[in-house]
Amino acid sequence: MSALRMRAFCYGALMVSLCALDASAAESEPAASPSTPGPPVQALWKPQQLEFYFQSFTTFYSCSGLEAKVKRLLIAVGAQRDLKVNTRGCFASSEIARMPRVEIALTSPVEVSPEVLAELDKTRGTRELTARVRGDSKQADVQEEQFAAQWQRVSLSRGKLNLEPGDCELIEQLKKKVFPKLAIRIVEDEIECVPNQITMTQPRLVVEALSPLPAPDAKKEGS
Repeated sequence: MSALRMRAFCYGALMVSLCALDASAAESEPAASPSTPGPPVQALWKPQQLEFYFQSFTTFYSCSGLEAKVKRLLIAVGAQRDLKVNTRGCFASSEIARMPRVEIALTSPVEVSPEVLAELDKTRGTRELTARVRGDSKQADVQEEQFAAQWQRVSLSRGKLNLEPGDCELIEQLKKKVFPKLAIRIVEDEIECVPNQITMTQPRLVVEALSPLPAPDAKKEGS
């Protein structure tokens, strides 16, 4: 066999071997199932005050536009719909936000653990006092009540969230500065932001977020 034929034969054998390895790896690793929720867990509602500075080199939002987009993304990952998002550094809501401070007041589920219960017990006095001052005694009790929840996959991509390639930096900063403080697990991270350049691909981040299960009575009414 000539040297040229030998090289061709070896190259072909190598490619076949690589394909076989890829095929066996694909068979050994089960495909992800974004729609399959995890087993039920016990959870509590946790109120938080969060803030971060949003710095963008590519896409600039109006203050009202930034607030609406942050609110929509946080609701998608489990925050209650009555959350508040405010930007500081704008004189008008229509003004372009150059480097605003984003202030967030939200309540989101957190899985029950010894650490969470210890924190809840530690802050009980403060919460009860705040509830009495506000004339809402039930609010303190709500945070003590456990409920059933599930870890569910949420895809932060274009879809119904109306995300565009220019939203890459916003999602990246939420992932780094806000999501670590919530009950959120990063599953797939396909965010590659290039400063001063809008990429052609849509930003995509898949997370697991804790979501309350419908109450038994609600299930019966919906059936």
